[in-house]
Amino acid sequence: MKTQQKTALSAAIALTGLMSASSALAFDSVTWVWDATVNSTVDTSALSEVNVAPEGLNMTENDQTALGTISATSLVTAVDNTIIPLLDGNAFEDLAAVESIATAVGNNAAIESDVSTQTDNSQVYAGLDASVGTPLTGELVDATLPGAVTATASALAILNATVDVDATAVGNNMTVDLTTLSDNDAFAITNNEQLSVALVTSTATADGVLFNGINGMGGGDTAAVSSTATAVGNNLSVKVDGNF
Repeated sequence: MKTQQKTALSAAIALTGLMSASSALAFDSVTWVWDATVNSTVDTSALSEVNVAPEGLNMTENDQTALGTISATSLVTAVDNTIIPLLDGNAFEDLAAVESIATAVGNNAAIESDVSTQTDNSQVYAGLDASVGTPLTGELVDATLPGAVTATASALAILNATVDVDATAVGNNMTVDLTTLSDNDAFAITNNEQLSVALVTSTATADGVLFNGINGMGGGDTAAVSSTATAVGNNLSVKVDGNF
């Protein structure tokens, strides 16, 4: 008997709530205002399967080891482009062009292919191999000394000439350029290991550059004086272009 009374009471409460909800539908507008903080965790997994029938294969194993010091120096000095001044001055086109470029590279590999490419690359650059035996055991101990890759470019005392100074020093460099004609060949698999134990420095200097009687200086898109220095320990560049 008690159970039946509880059931009837629950039914009456539920019915009352339903009637109240129906009354609320008569409102013309409802405005909600709340602050909420939501923390969510998303796990994403992807499975891909590629089936191709390449027309060819370029497979390369490249091992390079360089020990020592590599340096490049470019010096341009005392360039005098004497211009006979006109009544209204000279134009930008009357200037001479001076370039000073120094590039020093320890290990370098470049691969260009039009079919699928698989490459195993290992490059090590360091100084002198100073492996010696210990007094107690006589075993060799790796005491490789740091090497040096140095590039220095400068242009000094330049009159009436644009100046472009560029110094680049690289320890290890690997470039793969894959340009194919079909989608079946447009993939590259590369295993690359590069180790530099070296001081890699580059210095570019432009000093004493003068312009005399030249109109339009500073108004063009091309820099009249450019000095760029780039130093890289290890560098890997892979480019795949399907062209299909």
